[in-house]
Amino acid sequence: MSLSRVPSEILRLIAVNLGPDDLFHLAISSPQFEHIMYDAVICRKVLESIKFSSVYRQERETGKYDKALRRFIKRREALQMARPFHVLQVSSEADQFTYTNGALCYTTKQISPVYEHRLRILTLEGPSVEEVSIDVPNLIKDCGIPNFEETRPYQFRPLYHADGIVSCLYEQKKSHASVRWLIIYGLEKGKILNARSLLSTANIFVRNNCQYLYFGTKSYPSQERRRWVLEGFSLKDSTWCARRTILWDLAGSEMGSTICFEIFGNHLYGVSSQELNGVEDYEWDSPGHPIDSFYYAFRLPLGDPSKVQILPRSALWRRGATDGPIDDRWNHLQLGQDEKSGRVSIFETRKEWLSSWSRRTCYRKQLFWPSIPKSTDGLSDDRPEGECSDSRDSMAHCESTPESSVHRGDTGFSSSTFDFYNTPVRSYIPSCQAFVDIVSTTTAASPTAKRLRLRVRRQRQQPCPTSESGHVPSLPTEGAGVANDSEDQYVRLWPAGEGEQGSEQPNQSLDHYTDELLNPQAHFDEVDWAMDEKVVVYSPKSLNRLDEPRSLILVSFDPGLHFPKQCHWPKHNDEWGNGGSPFLKDPRPRLHWETPADSPVHLDTEGVSQWSPSQEEATS
Repeated sequence: MSLSRVPSEILRLIAVNLGPDDLFHLAISSPQFEHIMYDAVICRKVLESIKFSSVYRQERETGKYDKALRRFIKRREALQMARPFHVLQVSSEADQFTYTNGALCYTTKQISPVYEHRLRILTLEGPSVEEVSIDVPNLIKDCGIPNFEETRPYQFRPLYHADGIVSCLYEQKKSHASVRWLIIYGLEKGKILNARSLLSTANIFVRNNCQYLYFGTKSYPSQERRRWVLEGFSLKDSTWCARRTILWDLAGSEMGSTICFEIFGNHLYGVSSQELNGVEDYEWDSPGHPIDSFYYAFRLPLGDPSKVQILPRSALWRRGATDGPIDDRWNHLQLGQDEKSGRVSIFETRKEWLSSWSRRTCYRKQLFWPSIPKSTDGLSDDRPEGECSDSRDSMAHCESTPESSVHRGDTGFSSSTFDFYNTPVRSYIPSCQAFVDIVSTTTAASPTAKRLRLRVRRQRQQPCPTSESGHVPSLPTEGAGVANDSEDQYVRLWPAGEGEQGSEQPNQSLDHYTDELLNPQAHFDEVDWAMDEKVVVYSPKSLNRLDEPRSLILVSFDPGLHFPKQCHWPKHNDEWGNGGSPFLKDPRPRLHWETPADSPVHLDTEGVSQWSPSQEEATS
């Protein structure tokens, strides 16, 4: 029986048991099923199946589940297809910035006509984008920091944002010593919650939720090397934890590359891809190279940091020596939470060389925590220096990564692959199963200037069963993937060039305008960046002009964002929508381009989603 002939009650029973992606594909398979995306009951049930996602936590209070689900699906489709909704230059006077948990925090410096140093917090959640501007010298003075000299050089940068709490670092060098302070600011109350003097800022990081804040530095002296030290703060009681936590066995120092920390639920999690036995000092093919590599993972309750829980080494296998050498420059390490089960997993992207060719791959390692801590010994200040935990057994361990936990990316034979020096931004978004990069290309008109473009490689779609037994056809072998460029169909570049995936009829005015937005300067050395599934933020910089203000570019995949006083790119080339000029007259000059947020989704001949114009509600 055709599904279109099934009674509506049965169709609803089927729909409420689908995930967001399956529900979306059912809705676009026939006009008869479009209504299920507007059914509040169905949409609520579907969102409840991903109760650990940010969209469910946000919309649980408003109750607008159908609207939230449509926005959620559009956002992910837009990222996977490399089709953003908004592009704008947030500032041309940016100094330092960070983007976390839906807020872009950045500082601006203006020398003339009057000196200004401001902290700006751009909140990218809710019905309308809002920005808070704070005078930095006054903020430092309000903290009660002694001997602050505004006329002397000082450093101020935002570190982290979550749940309306912004953490910043202030440093000033003086003749006798350096002054370092961590400043905690609450957006809701508009005041400073706490300020703490720091002995060291080496590799400093901050993580928090609405109840607790933790910061860490790699600063505790030891016989061999410095150790990680964590300190906690209760936002509810405005008190610091009595004792700090020293992680004696935690190696790694490059945040996001060899080590990372995140808060999920009531725990702070940490993971490292390195071990203290100096694995990184061995050559891959040397006789002393270990057979296998292991992660190090821990978690601690936010309310009681003394109860550190460490996973055994046998549960943290990473890779074997037979997997080939690694190009460490491509390493990307992060922690993510499953939207359905809430389980925490490690996501590591590596470029490995084997059989004379390389492949970039993202591996997922799910963490299973026992109910009783494996080891909490030796994690206080009184542990003997240099002593390592003996729970990290060194027995040989044989394991392989399930194919379902692997996303195989570019090979050196793919025509759409970019080398390291032309890929200044390299990341992976677990929730969208997509590699998201910013790559550098050139144009015929200016072969020496760098042209930045967005590059997305989504996960290959699994084939459907073709027999009654449910057998799934095997995917192409590695050799087949190397022999041809069939995998390039999963790669999208934006703005798309002529003949590339996703390219449409050329629009020279739009292409020129978009390039101006994405490329504020033709020559640069590095790109600072931050991103999640909603937003990509980046800022090119020149290493010989680090003190100069720079441009801050924001690319948004969220159709629900609305930027006040920004223009909308019209369908016709001769309509700019803002008085005939593509450049906006704003106190802080911004360039902006926006695709219609009211675009429904349909399926094209390749089986991937595209956007088509419509006059519907912005997030319908």
